[in-house]
Amino acid sequence: MGEFNLEDFVSFSENNAVLTKLCDSEKVRVNLLCMEEGQTALEETNDQKVVVIINTGSGSVVMQEGEQDVEEGTLVLFESGETRSLKAKTKLTALVTAIPKG
Repeated sequence: MGEFNLEDFVSFSENNAVLTKLCDSEKVRVNLLCMEEGQTALEETNDQKVVVIINTGSGSVVMQEGEQDVEEGTLVLFESGETRSLKAKTKLTALVTAIPKG
């Protein structure tokens, strides 16, 4: 078991979203995602199930069905094969859990 104070891992970059690995195994990957306003992420994960919990800030998720606003406390579940992205409207942190196909 691992215990994490997420604030210890928060790191932002003006150039790109920052993804910090918290747990990586064959069955699951858990990362802390930190994004500046206007940055996007998650486009490369459509071959996996992904659970996103917005920790701080606000943004929107873009899926085939359209765009939906998300804010602190929002949980989003993406099924494998879905086109998706997360865009930060404000400085944003999120826990991202990826479950590889298998």
